[in-house]
Amino acid sequence: MVRELVADTGTGAARATSIGAAEVVAVSIGNFLVAFDATAVYVALPSVTADLRAGTAAGQWFLDAYTIALSVFLLVSGALGDRVGAARVYRWSLLAFLLASVACAVSMTPAELIAARAVQGMSASFALPMTLAILTKGVRDPVRRSRTIGAWGVVGGVGIASAPILSGLITGYLGWRWLFLINVPVCLIALVLMRGFRDRPADRQARFAVGPQVLLCVVLVSIASVLIEGHEVGYGDPRILVLIAVAIGGLVALGRLQLRSAHPMIPRVLSGNRSFLLIVFAGGCYQFASYGSLLVLSLYLQRVHGMSVQRAGIALLVCCIAWFVGNLLALRVTPANRRAVIVGMAATGAVGAVASAALSTTGSLTATLIPTALIGVAAGMLASSLSAATMHVAPADVSGSASGLLNTSRQCGMALAIAALGAMATGSLLAPMLLIGAAFAVVSVVGVAVRAAV
Repeated sequence: MVRELVADTGTGAARATSIGAAEVVAVSIGNFLVAFDATAVYVALPSVTADLRAGTAAGQWFLDAYTIALSVFLLVSGALGDRVGAARVYRWSLLAFLLASVACAVSMTPAELIAARAVQGMSASFALPMTLAILTKGVRDPVRRSRTIGAWGVVGGVGIASAPILSGLITGYLGWRWLFLINVPVCLIALVLMRGFRDRPADRQARFAVGPQVLLCVVLVSIASVLIEGHEVGYGDPRILVLIAVAIGGLVALGRLQLRSAHPMIPRVLSGNRSFLLIVFAGGCYQFASYGSLLVLSLYLQRVHGMSVQRAGIALLVCCIAWFVGNLLALRVTPANRRAVIVGMAATGAVGAVASAALSTTGSLTATLIPTALIGVAAGMLASSLSAATMHVAPADVSGSASGLLNTSRQCGMALAIAALGAMATGSLLAPMLLIGAAFAVVSVVGVAVRAAV
């Protein structure tokens, strides 16, 4: 029997009469794919750049082409899900992700891989918000919804936790191209599981804001270009100064459009919600810290300590296993204790990052890696906790837009981490890990500052 999301006549919000285990697995697979493809390339990056004869800047673009494209289209994808139905958008985006993954695998030049990664990121940006939107509409009970989103987060955590070791083994024994080819059967499984699911859009139709989307793309590309290319040519170079001016001008224009537009990019019911905006900001800081730590450690182990891709993946097991454990522990987080978990775990991640930074100066790699377990468990617990907190304070009839904004913030944090931390990982671990610790600390402070129940 086909399960449908039906409109709630009392609120106009789309809700689910029934959502089965198959659909939960299918949307969790989407979360896995987005997380895995963002993280797996971190470990494989030296191999990819060597094979394609690419420089350091091109290598960072292999990562940021994905994350920037993922960031830019998240808001419009959320609105599209509200408008035409989350399940329909999810299925088409998975198919596009499959095709883009094949294009990544057959790329023969740096430009081809950058372009294919951008398309892959764009496809992911239309899939990721739909996963949370389907779960939020389909599970009405707050406690059960929290647990379901926790399970969704565990699957994403598996993608993150398994990425370094799987990337190391796949790249070392089969080649980096297989990192993308394995997406093909995974996407097909998800599409089969979602084949009988349909949903209805919300009664209040979302509108698209093309101008702000273009501006957001310009701003993110400009900022990433400043951080990546500025390291190569110098931040005083006229081209870099122009990019800085473009980024500032774009941010100002975005603010003016949000304030003056009759149909702003961020629905006013969300832009006027202080607690929602604070949690979304914390999501960006979390992504900068958590994913940034994996990038920094992966490159540090290979470029500074000369490890092979397989050994680097194994060395990251301390952090990654703890990350997985954190995702499992997150299943026990409820609305009653969620704020305390966010504040405490963010502080734990900050302690782990600072301790790793300090111990890296001793020259002992073992001592440096032990505190990364604190980073891992904190990152694992925060992932679904911040997502559940965001969706808890957002109105149900704009759940797609709310999910899109949260994930935009998170992916922007990742894009900034790649651009800012990627070049720093070739030397001392001290500065990048201190930045990561500071980002975790901001999440903890935001958790304290949020006034509404999360």
